[in-house]
Amino acid sequence: MPLFKKSIIARIGAAMLAVSLMALVSMVGSVLVAQNTQGDAGAINLAGSLRMMSYKLVGDASDYIHQPNLTSYEFLQADLADFEQRLNNQVLVAVTPKDGDIGLYNHYQRLQAQWHTDIKPRFLQGIEEQASTADLTDIMTPFVGKIDAMVMLLEKSTESKIKLLSLVQGVSLVMTIIIILVAMLDINNNVVRPLRQLVGLAKQASSGDLSGRIDYQSDDELGLLSNTYNRMTEELQKIYSDLENRVEIKTAELQKSNEALQLLYNTNRNLNRPEDICNRFMPIMQQLETISPFGPISLTLTDPNKEAYRELSTNSLDRPSTCMDMDCNRCLVTNIDERPHRAMALPIQVQDAYFGEINAQFLPDHPPTTEEIKLVKTIAENLATSLSLELKASQDQHMSLIEERSVIARELHDSLAQSLSYLKIQVARISMLRKQEAAGNQIDDVVVELKEGLNNAYRQLRELLSTFRLQLDTPGLVPALEATVEEFSERLGFAIDYHYRIHHINLSANEEIHLLQIVREALANIVKHAQADTASVYIEAEQNKVCLSICDNGIGLPAEQDTTNHYGLVIMQDRAATLGGELTVNNQPTGGLQVQVTFQTKSTIKEVEHAG
Repeated sequence: MPLFKKSIIARIGAAMLAVSLMALVSMVGSVLVAQNTQGDAGAINLAGSLRMMSYKLVGDASDYIHQPNLTSYEFLQADLADFEQRLNNQVLVAVTPKDGDIGLYNHYQRLQAQWHTDIKPRFLQGIEEQASTADLTDIMTPFVGKIDAMVMLLEKSTESKIKLLSLVQGVSLVMTIIIILVAMLDINNNVVRPLRQLVGLAKQASSGDLSGRIDYQSDDELGLLSNTYNRMTEELQKIYSDLENRVEIKTAELQKSNEALQLLYNTNRNLNRPEDICNRFMPIMQQLETISPFGPISLTLTDPNKEAYRELSTNSLDRPSTCMDMDCNRCLVTNIDERPHRAMALPIQVQDAYFGEINAQFLPDHPPTTEEIKLVKTIAENLATSLSLELKASQDQHMSLIEERSVIARELHDSLAQSLSYLKIQVARISMLRKQEAAGNQIDDVVVELKEGLNNAYRQLRELLSTFRLQLDTPGLVPALEATVEEFSERLGFAIDYHYRIHHINLSANEEIHLLQIVREALANIVKHAQADTASVYIEAEQNKVCLSICDNGIGLPAEQDTTNHYGLVIMQDRAATLGGELTVNNQPTGGLQVQVTFQTKSTIKEVEHAG
């Protein structure tokens, strides 16, 4: 039976309180006995010294009787006083109280009375009568026996107190052991065993087995915990069963979601492959049929006039007339599904661009869910985006080709075509002079000009070929400039100092051509005329403008320069004007020539206009 029925804490507290009380009783008893025995040892020693002092008094008295003098008398008086002081000492008084050991108290009182009324007077009388040592000893011997009896009584009193202390401690120890055993038995039956059972069932429940129940019944905390655990496991069994059903449903939904995500991934991957639309989109339609109620599914692609030019279907026995691969049988089936279906048509379009539609059929008794409809719409949007990007890439490629051809045509018109026109005019002059039978020196002058024009046209042709060859081999302005700098460094015999710091600015193809041609023309002039041993090409940006600077330390331009026949300078001026910039050619104070072109790019102009 438990000590307390209603609370384990109270039960454990009662056991601890009982043990504490036993310990307190033991300690209090020890303290009381220790206080009661305080002074007993001193009293025994003091009583024992009275025996020694008795025999000393006999010796001092004998010395005084045999040799009476002042010194021996003083010794005798001092010993008498010391003896009486020890006999009446407070230590003896304290250990022999009236409320203590009555036998010890009476014996001490009789001892004091005998000393004062009998022993002391007889002893003093014997001294006056000059009795012998034997007589004095006979007087003191009975008194010494009584002192010994008092010492024995003191020792017995002390021993009884120590026995009492041992008894108190023994009883406390036995009671403490009994209380601990009872408490341990009670705790084992009403705490440990139910807890062990509860822990075992908890481990069993952690492994998924909720069938175990606790049979402990009580009104304490463990009883409440046991009842709660039993109710909890019952509820958990119900919830677990319900959760299993819900998990199965969620697992199926997640499986469908995973299949939908996999389909979208395959859609994006297939649509970005450079293959025919049948090879890219037919697997998507077939996979859509396996994970959704849609099927059969067909795709129709139309041109801008909304005339169909490509058709795909997952429910066809014959090959489509627009099939591009006669060896592919991906879209053919062995049996056509002739059951009545309902259809859902989804347009394939991006903004105003219409590319066709997807026709997805489904059985009336198995309609698609909202998520499945969203999936088909997403596939249609991805297809529309892919077709739109392909169309835009095709248009960009076409525009790039047109722009490149326009740049080539412009270059031919601005350089070689003008030179050829000039040569044609010179040929016409020669024909006219020959008809007029002009002087030979006039014809020779025209021939010289014709040769210069022809050389200039040939040089321009080589420059154009070099420029377009550079662009063809290494796309972009930077590789072309680097190749040009390397080429002219070899021709000059020293390295040209080159810096390009406009990576953040986008140049059009026309701007790149003109900029490259100006650099080549300026470097060609350095090779032909400058007689320089250093040169530099700097291309930088200053306040949203591109600044090209070509410098050398050569002889520079003569003081009175005539630019009539300087075709290179004229061409550079024309190119700078075409860029909408300005060309300046100046001699440097330290020697040499500086050619500088500053212009604003079309992309920067558009940004400024847009910001405005």
